[in-house]
Amino acid sequence: MPKRTWTDGVLGNTPLSAIRLNQLETDLDAALVALARNPDDLFAGAVTRDANGAAISAVVKWPDGVDGTYSGTASVSFPGSVSAYTITRVGSPTITYTQPAVTRDSTTGQITNRPPITVS
Repeated sequence: MPKRTWTDGVLGNTPLSAIRLNQLETDLDAALVALARNPDDLFAGAVTRDANGAAISAVVKWPDGVDGTYSGTASVSFPGSVSAYTITRVGSPTITYTQPAVTRDSTTGQITNRPPITVS
């Protein structure tokens, strides 16, 4: 998410602190990435699943009411699991959170490496 550079000022009769506003924006970015880590929590409405039950697309609703979309890539080796996904947050600009493909244990299918989510 592009960050604004806040400056001290007054809005109405309320003084604005640039330091506090800039920190809030950093906190918001971190909170949105944390939410993007668990896209199921954001699904709102119909979820399209492949034949094995992996969620491959859905409409999402962020807690503040902003719409978005989810698109998952089903695992070939572990049917019903998702290997990677993108989730968007519509706005100006639209923000895309991408979870690159995870690595799974070849026997259990448990995730052994989850790369960090990228934001664009």
